[in-house]
Formats: sequence, structure tokens, C-alpha cells
Amino acid sequence: MKKILMIGVVIALLLLSPVFYLICAFTLKGPVSDDVFQNMLPAIVNSLEVKIEGEGKETIVFIHGYPDSLELWDKQAAYFKQNYTVVRFTLPGFELEDNGKRSHYTIQQMRIIIDTFIKELGRGPVTVMAHDWGAVYASHYLKEHDLVNRLVLFDIGSFGDEERPAINVKYTLALAIAWTLPDSLGSRLAYYTADKILQIERVDPDKSIDDLRPDARLTYPYWHLWRSVLSKNTTGAIAVEDYGTPFLFMYGKDKEVWFHAESWAQQVQELGKGQIEVVPGGHWFMQSSPDLVNQKLADWLLIQQQ
Repeated sequence: MKKILMIGVVIALLLLSPVFYLICAFTLKGPVSDDVFQNMLPAIVNSLEVKIEGEGKETIVFIHGYPDSLELWDKQAAYFKQNYTVVRFTLPGFELEDNGKRSHYTIQQMRIIIDTFIKELGRGPVTVMAHDWGAVYASHYLKEHDLVNRLVLFDIGSFGDEERPAINVKYTLALAIAWTLPDSLGSRLAYYTADKILQIERVDPDKSIDDLRPDARLTYPYWHLWRSVLSKNTTGAIAVEDYGTPFLFMYGKDKEVWFHAESWAQQVQELGKGQIEVVPGGHWFMQSSPDLVNQKLADWLLIQQQ
């Protein structure tokens, strides 16, 4: 009887070990403390991979998301550097060349890094254009902000009070788990997530799995997202009524997985809090339809300057 009981306990522990591992990973593998972060902040900002082009009086700062780098904006930079100063940087840990570091920062810490970076440019109020996680980080500029006088968010908006689609919950959790695993296993899970769970063609018909970087070192934003969800420490989205910055939301219409609610987009327009532009393409439409996107952005900027 004792032997059977012992075998049952061992089997139960084996079955539950992944659960115990995830609980420990999400509770013990925390970010640096705010005090340590503040001491590190100057070095973090100074170590960012940055590219500045053009000599225009007005400045555009481009912010990429997962799993990209500053190269995402090549076609926009080539166009806008003719009339603007174009600034791009790569999010910490997203460099094309793996430097072996595994620094990771909370959403709030990333916003402080970006604020500090923009402030140190010394260019006055800038226009921010942001995609994917870059748009998440930049969304706090929807409220009137001293550093930003215009904001463009690409393909990532808000679901407002609507429930998030099940696929969004599944893939973000899988990528969060990928961050907790050893690099090789985490990267395999990131690849599996893009290929089988999310099915990248559903997100952008112009992309394939070969176009992405299924690298677990890039998935830390999802880990921080889920850590805040599980600890019930999430920050609510800014109410549309409180938007105070001239705002353009642009999204691709040719996809099956959505990152905003139509009810939110309608509210933005009905309250006169921003402009909505729908363009051909999927999640990375700025790469597949660059000429159209660049022209729409230029037209919007021109109107805002009048």
C-alpha cells in the first residue's frame, strides 16, 4: 500500500512539476528593483542602438515591437529623412546580434527608458510612431505629454471594455512561458507559437515563419505582461475621453488576428480624439505597402502642422 501511495505521489509531482516551475518562474524571476533601475537608467539609455538621419527641424521617433529591431522602419526612414530628423532605436535585448545579456524591463520601466531617451535628444516635442510592443509602450503619450506633440500607433490599439480574443490570450501566454525557459527550449516554444498557435499567415499574409526571429530573449515583454496579470498589478488603458495628443491609428485590414476592438476605433472617431486609417496588408503593413503608408503619414503630419 505504501509503495502504491509513493508511486502515486511521484506521478503527481511529475505531472505538477511544470506548474510548480511556472509558479516559481513568475513569482521569483522578477525585474530589477526600481531603485536599482534608476541607478542603471543612464547606462541603459546610453547603450541603446540608435540611428539618426536627416536634418529637419521637426523630429520623428520610431519605436518597433516584437520581434523586430530599428531596421523595421527602413522604408519610412528613407522617406521622411528628406524633411524631418528621423530617430530610430532598438529596444533593449532586441539587437540583431545577441550580446549575451538578458536585461528585461517592466512596461513602466520601458516607458521611463523611452521618455529619458526622447528627453536627451534635446529636440523639443517630437512625433512618435510606434508598432506592436512599441505602441504599447508609447500609448501613455495618448494623454497630453511634454515630450510628444503627435502620436501614431500602428496596428495595436485598445480593446476597451471588450474581452480579449482567445487567440491573443494563448499566444501571449506561450511567449511569456518561453521567456522562463532555457534559451534553446524557449526559442523552440517561440517558434512553435508563431508557426502553430498564432499561425503567422493569419497575422500577416505577406509574412512567413522564415521572416521572423523566434528568439526567446525577445519575449520578455510578454513575461512582464503576464506577471502583472497574475499578480493583479495591471494598469488600465487610458480612457478615450482623456486623449489629449493629436493621434493617428493605422492598421492593416488583411488579417484574421486583431489587436484592437472596432468599438474602440469608433469611439476614437466619434469623440474626435483621433484619426483612423485602414490600409491593405497585415500586421507589418508598413513594410508591404510602404509608399501608401508613407503618403498617408505625410498627409496627416501636414494637416497637424497647419
